[in-house]
Amino acid sequence: MENVLKHTDGSKLKTRAMDLTLENFETLHKTQAFLNLPTNTVIEILKSDDLIVPSEEDVFNAVKLWVNHDDANRKLELVQLMGSVRLSLLSIKFLVDEVITFCHSCAECLSSIRQVIKDKDDKFYIQRDTPRRKKEKIALIGGNYLDPANTIDIYDGAQKSWTLSKDIGINKIFFSSVVVGDWMVIIGGHNSSDASLTSVEYIDLKNGQKHPLKPLNQARSQFSAVKRRCRDSSSDVYAIGGDYSRKSVERWNSKIGNWEIIAPLLEDIQWHSASIIDGKIFVTGGFRNRTSINKLQMYSVETNSWAYRADMIHRRTHHSSVAIKGKLFIGGGFNWSRGGAYLLSSVEQYDPIANVWTAFTELPEPAKGISLCFFQNKLLSMGGFLQWDYSSQVWEYDETSMSWKASPGLSRDRAYAVAHVIPYDSIIWAPQQLSADNSAHGLFSVWAIQRKINIFKKFFRK
Repeated sequence: MENVLKHTDGSKLKTRAMDLTLENFETLHKTQAFLNLPTNTVIEILKSDDLIVPSEEDVFNAVKLWVNHDDANRKLELVQLMGSVRLSLLSIKFLVDEVITFCHSCAECLSSIRQVIKDKDDKFYIQRDTPRRKKEKIALIGGNYLDPANTIDIYDGAQKSWTLSKDIGINKIFFSSVVVGDWMVIIGGHNSSDASLTSVEYIDLKNGQKHPLKPLNQARSQFSAVKRRCRDSSSDVYAIGGDYSRKSVERWNSKIGNWEIIAPLLEDIQWHSASIIDGKIFVTGGFRNRTSINKLQMYSVETNSWAYRADMIHRRTHHSSVAIKGKLFIGGGFNWSRGGAYLLSSVEQYDPIANVWTAFTELPEPAKGISLCFFQNKLLSMGGFLQWDYSSQVWEYDETSMSWKASPGLSRDRAYAVAHVIPYDSIIWAPQQLSADNSAHGLFSVWAIQRKINIFKKFFRK
């Protein structure tokens, strides 16, 4: 590695060596080869968005190791090296206990560190630095209106391919899901009798086993759920709105284990979307009184209250949202009103500090039920329901060309699926053999037939 990375001729060999270094940095930064690299090569490695590390602390520790290897000469390079560390990704405690102690003799570094600490203490502070890559995968669960959501599509970023899991026994649709530690929590949903559910279960990502949790207070489907990390390292899960619960919101804590009703929404909605930014919950759009709405509702944990923020540009429901670098992105969906109904290809971004929505690059095709995800510093749009059918299409946003490009497609067609970024070492369920129609569960399964009958019954009762 050492000899190859010292070359600056831009050869394929150097490019491959750099890729391997970025992918295996957690191990390689402790080797003699890394400690002998010149300053400019170390900085090139540390500045990369593609550097795979568990946390930014590992980047700082690599700087510390490299400098201490030749302390007398390398202390002079400290300002340049610390410029490669994303200080705002470090906790205040780590900055005070570790970083300031190491940089005590460098006035310029100390000034930058203290400014970051001051900024992080500001209650309006929003993290904008891009986190490093981690060894992770995407788990896409759910996503068929007529079939139960009992398989997971798993994307391996290194292999750039999707694998379909075996049957995981989640025989329901229109649920919400969050990941809490090693648990993938499955909340509410509809069963084959078209009834909304209070049931909650989790899949252990370490062994693949399914277990029940305390049920919701109210049955919910067509709702949203988010996870919020607490200061004591526990997690709160919020179940928001839905078909029968409407304004109702309830919270579950991973330490306490019970669901409690909290302050209700300002609008009674279903088919909305929710994301977390800087500890606050942002709920966008939704369907109310047979009309799509453009409202943004924000929840503050400190005051247990909701407040309206700036209206979205478009009315939308059946859409998806994701938080990226302190901003909220929403895309796709359905605009339904008494004047007509149409699918949306538009994407909007929201700045919570400025309280302003701006238009973003539109998706290549209008769709509802897409799943947005931020994975390895890339914005992805997965699946969705097009004009007449479900889709397995995956689009990746290219920042350079400011356009969406096709990416490897899902193992099966999906819409209204929930995307999770999970640790790379999470259990990978045995692949399932696909039938010719690209579906692990035929459209005419017993579950699907029963649901079709229920839909027709409801239609003719009206």
